[in-house]
Amino acid sequence: MQFAKAFQYKKWANTELLNLGEQQFSQLPESDGTFFIRILNHTTVVDSLFISRILGEPEKYSADNTVETPTLSELRETMAQNDAWLVDYAQSASEKELNRSISFKFVDGDTGQLSVAEILLHLLTHGSNHRGMASKTLAQNNLARPKDTFTRYLHQVEPSRRTRI
Repeated sequence: MQFAKAFQYKKWANTELLNLGEQQFSQLPESDGTFFIRILNHTTVVDSLFISRILGEPEKYSADNTVETPTLSELRETMAQNDAWLVDYAQSASEKELNRSISFKFVDGDTGQLSVAEILLHLLTHGSNHRGMASKTLAQNNLARPKDTFTRYLHQVEPSRRTRI
């Protein structure tokens, strides 16, 4: 698996969505603006929880979202920190590390066990799902959505892929 490239894409897609959301935020009804921030904050909290589990450190959160809604600036900062950590980790994780099994307790009290690779895959799919929900909030208000597909990302960072066949 090419986790490093996938997490570089996740970081790029998060930034694209936050940039576009921030530019248009004043045009969102208050409830939709709150939803936009909270759904992305949820992904950031879940990323943080699983980063703590990978590291074997105490978790920073006791729920899958925060009680208080962060500002866009606070969300951007936390998301950027998590994304940077995940990119660095994915670039250096060995096959042995990816296969390492981690037992943990979900914030709802249920227990779970996943390999590091399964955790990383979860974070990628979970983030993609919720970016889509946040993007839909923009679309439902007739605002621009990011063009944040993986293929667009690849062609942007590796322009030689656009050469004609």
